[in-house]
Order: sequence, then structure tokens, then C-alpha cells
Amino acid sequence: MRGSLISAPYLHYLVKNKSKIKIVNVIMTDHHHNKEENNKFVHAHRITLDQQTLNLIDITATPVPVPRKLPTQKTFEKYIQDNQYDHLTPIVFFDEHIHFAARAWFTFRYFGFKRVYVLDGGFNKWHHQHDIDKNDCKIFEDLNLQDQPKDQVTQLTTKDVSVISYLKQHKDPKGDDWLLLDARDSPRFKKGSIPGSYNLPFSEYLNDDHTMKSTENLHKLYRNHQIDISKKIVNTCQTGKLSCIALLAQEIMKKKELLLFDGSYEEWNHEHPTKQ
Repeated sequence: MRGSLISAPYLHYLVKNKSKIKIVNVIMTDHHHNKEENNKFVHAHRITLDQQTLNLIDITATPVPVPRKLPTQKTFEKYIQDNQYDHLTPIVFFDEHIHFAARAWFTFRYFGFKRVYVLDGGFNKWHHQHDIDKNDCKIFEDLNLQDQPKDQVTQLTTKDVSVISYLKQHKDPKGDDWLLLDARDSPRFKKGSIPGSYNLPFSEYLNDDHTMKSTENLHKLYRNHQIDISKKIVNTCQTGKLSCIALLAQEIMKKKELLLFDGSYEEWNHEHPTKQ
């Protein structure tokens, strides 16, 4: 385990030993569906017979004026109650790769869940993982699934980001402690971005098999981009989903404060419309 990531071999070990965990396949659709309809989307992504399905739209705020933001406390608590989640049972989120699962992980952490994890590499990695060997079992016996990094998960408002952006644009020394880090791909970033932000696409955090890069290579990635991990890094993207991959990486790099601008560029552009 690294931070909140669980490897496919370790999940195999947990399933094989019938550990008390909740495995959840995360999907994202444009409209709300009932449980039966949600399950139709994931019939090919089956890890266990009793796994659950989480549709991100069910834990997302009503898309006015900006889509895909965090839900209200009331909406989240109702979802938790209706779907029988609890704070004691470890939860492992997965999707085909890692994108939706990372957003579910952040959402649950934001609302106080401490035992939430993401399958590294997603279902594709699980599907191609052979059975674990005896050496793996000996290593996994010493792991504690309930150990969770003690970091602080926070979302920033448009007002907060506006101040940081102003400081960065005007090269004010007060802005030196901050970094606006955009996780979108380069073409989308170039079409429009928050002034003063820096682009590091989410794909650069990942290996070819969509697993997270090693801790050493993540630090190397930041050094190559001259990113100081000790700064206050505000993570952004288009709406706040892909930047959660950067947050997973920063947790692995022992970042103690994980900051997300929820709504990200969509929120920024709504408050600061581009002049035509």
C-alpha cells in the first residue's frame, strides 16, 4: 500500500481471505439511475459477487450553475444511509482505470471517512493480475488496511483562488507560498486556464498500465517541473475530477494538506467569463 492506493495483488489477498471490506465500482452517467440500472453498466467489471456500484452523479451537487461539484452534507448523508455505508468498514473504490474512483475517494474523505482506498490501476490491473504467491501473502499479513494517512482534505472557494491568482499574476511575494496546479491535458489547458496556474497533466502521474508512478518517480516528476512539494498546492482541472488523481499522488508524497478547487475551471469561468 502507498497512501490510499491498494495494489491488485493485495486486493486479491483480501478477497481470498474474505476480509471485511466493501468493494465499490464507481461509474459516472449524465442522469440518475436506480440500483438495477446502475448495475447494468458494470456487469463486465466484476471483482466479487457482493460488490456495490456508486454512480458519481448520486453524490454530486445539482449542476447549477457549475456541474459535478461536491454535494451538500445532507445529500451525502442520505446517500450513505440509503446504501448502508459505515465509517468502520474499509471501502475500496475502483473503475476501469482510476479516474472516477479517485473522485469518489476524495468525496468520502472530504465528508469525514478515513478508511477509503482506490484500486491502483483499476479493474484492468485486477483483471490481468494472476493469483498471489506465498511470498506476497507473508508481506500482506503485516499490512493494516485501517492505517490511513493523517492529512487534511480541503476545498477552496472561487474567492480564495481569485486572491491567489492575483498574487501570482502580479508576482507578489505573498503568492510565493502558493501554486495553482492544473491537471488537464495540455490542449484543454491552452484553450483557457486560471491566470497564474501551471499545467501538469494527470496522465503524467500514471504508468502505461494506469497505475500510479512509484514514489521516487513522482518526486522526480515534480523536480523536473520545478514544483516545490512544500508549497500550498491548489489542485484544479475542468470540474474537479481529474485533479483528484494529483491529490492521490500528493498524499503518497507525504503532503499533509490536500487542497482542491472544486468546480475548478468551470467555476472560475462562470465567475470570470472570458471576454469575447
